[in-house]
Amino acid sequence: PELTWQRNRMLNVGVDFELFRGRLGGSLEFFKGNRTKLLAQAVLPATSGFPSYTTNAGEIENKGVEFSILGTPVLNSRFSWTVNFNISFIKDKILSLYSDNEQLSTYKDLSPTHILKVGYPVGTFIGYQYLGVDQQTGMPSWGNEIVPLGKATPDYFGGLTNDLRFGSWDLSIATQFSVGNKVMNLIRTTYQTLGNSPGGWDANNILYQVFANNATIVNNRWMKPGDRSDIPRASMIFANFNQQSSQFLENASFFRIRTINLGYTIRPKKQGKFNSLRLYGQIQNPWVFTKYYGFDPEVSSNGGSKPETAGVDYAAYPQARTFTFGLNFNF
Repeated sequence: PELTWQRNRMLNVGVDFELFRGRLGGSLEFFKGNRTKLLAQAVLPATSGFPSYTTNAGEIENKGVEFSILGTPVLNSRFSWTVNFNISFIKDKILSLYSDNEQLSTYKDLSPTHILKVGYPVGTFIGYQYLGVDQQTGMPSWGNEIVPLGKATPDYFGGLTNDLRFGSWDLSIATQFSVGNKVMNLIRTTYQTLGNSPGGWDANNILYQVFANNATIVNNRWMKPGDRSDIPRASMIFANFNQQSSQFLENASFFRIRTINLGYTIRPKKQGKFNSLRLYGQIQNPWVFTKYYGFDPEVSSNGGSKPETAGVDYAAYPQARTFTFGLNFNF
């Protein structure tokens, strides 16, 4: 009977503007929201016969600024050009928790990847700080303590769309960007084992199977004294990698061309059976520009359903590139 709904407090202040007879317009908005009385699991003594009970505890703050602008640089009977740009700066912070410093695992059979910690954002990664490779021995080293390493949410994100018309032709190009977000490329701990094969040795110490094939990135590993590389030496015996470390936490900032749509519209000279016929071709997700080593910096193995363990790529299927051709009749 003491359990209640989660409560939200919101403050939203914004201004819309329009200039030059509608040729330029946009909005600027500030918001702040506090989610309180979060649902949490309180641990019970084992003698009760139950592991936990649900209670209200915790508070998360979200605040940020959103800006959008829509302009028409060129507009005449033959040619028009419209530009739409938006950008959002969002920060979230945990203000209180029922149980602080709670480590979370994206997969139950793997080491913890995230932490819920007061003063940090939801989706904060944890692990050992990777200190690099010794140039003389090729051996890797890590820090001695598990520390926060970064966050899955970006510092800012947005998009840019250009719509152009020239006579009967029309072209639309929509793009998207995200800056400051991290992704734990966890599948690299499978294809960057550097030859380590746990369980692949028989009773006579003969290697009868390898753990996994390795990606070509291991060709850049340390090989001889003096080599500079962040990839350690190869070893079939020693695991020269740490699954729970910043070694596999990557910058997942990206710029993506979301869609390109090109069309041609046919209009009859005289009123007939139809008003117009538009033929078009469209490409979805043609290119993404990023330093992320995996397939797609925008995917998450848990499907984005759990923000507290977001940003983990464990062989997540990338977004498809799609080609579409069609026509539209306007009667």
